[in-house]
Amino acid sequence: MEVLLGLLTIEPMSGYDLGQVIRDSVGHFWNESYGQIYPNLKRLAEAGQVTAQTERQKGKPERHVYSITKKGRKRLAAWLEVAPQPEIPRNELLLKLFFGAQISPKISIQHVERMVESERAFLREFKRIELEEIAKSEQYPDAPYWKMAARFGQLELEAHQRWGEETLDELRKIAKKQRKHTEKRKKKSHAEK
Repeated sequence: MEVLLGLLTIEPMSGYDLGQVIRDSVGHFWNESYGQIYPNLKRLAEAGQVTAQTERQKGKPERHVYSITKKGRKRLAAWLEVAPQPEIPRNELLLKLFFGAQISPKISIQHVERMVESERAFLREFKRIELEEIAKSEQYPDAPYWKMAARFGQLELEAHQRWGEETLDELRKIAKKQRKHTEKRKKKSHAEK
């Protein structure tokens, strides 16, 4: 719920707008369920932490625009003051790689290649966000903080790419050793016949 309060400090928004902003900004590093936006806005309104204004739209359903209240700002500030809790990440690629000796290195190579390509696409998106979106938002007091979060994402993705490239080199060496070992066994088997 705090993410909704935080985003409402930027400007009043509808639930739909909040979903779009989450997808285009904090969604790159914070997983927020879209299905919980409206129920959470309702809870925040019941707690007096947001207010809602109804806007009538010609030919469209009414639009509910939410604004953060003083009580909501207090809740957000209290949450921001608490030290972040460390989280143990779940990374299926690393788990599969950990047990990689159980399968052909070719499969692990494919997994890592997909990850590298995906991270490359995310990195392009982070750079676009910094150049286009954040640069357009210099008037907001939060803009320097948005840049910091985007930069963290960029550096993390660059590190993932470097790791992926190093890992691919190592996996290819393992695959080459296995091919040589298999060829030796085949030659030995043929020689014995």
